[in-house]
Amino acid sequence: MTATDTGLQAEYAAIFACGAAAVHLDGAPRDQAEALEAEHRSRRDALLDHYAAAGAEAPAPAAGYDVGAIADAAAAQELLTKVETDVTATWRAGVAAADPQERQRCLDMYAASAVALARWRRAIGQAAANPWPGRPA
Repeated sequence: MTATDTGLQAEYAAIFACGAAAVHLDGAPRDQAEALEAEHRSRRDALLDHYAAAGAEAPAPAAGYDVGAIADAAAAQELLTKVETDVTATWRAGVAAADPQERQRCLDMYAASAVALARWRRAIGQAAANPWPGRPA
């Protein structure tokens, strides 16, 4: 499995989580959750275009994703913070890929994901500043 394959899987999971969490949110957090879902769909589509252009078969999404119980807005915010952090960490790990083109693709996705994570944190009242988003603590 390549870093791009792993990143695509993370994007699929994020799309699912955004849809599951957004219904529990209101105001700016809900608007941002919907924007995040659109961004993940856009990244997924760009990756699917990449596979098609390369004549390669893209990994399929899982049949479902375990997002746990989402009882309220706080749980939805916690889920999306974890998901956005995980997606960013996945793309960050891909920056170490041996292939220069894959490394660049992962770097571009990492940058976009880091910006999305910062916007999400701001929408829910958290500090957006993080010098290395996606870096394991």
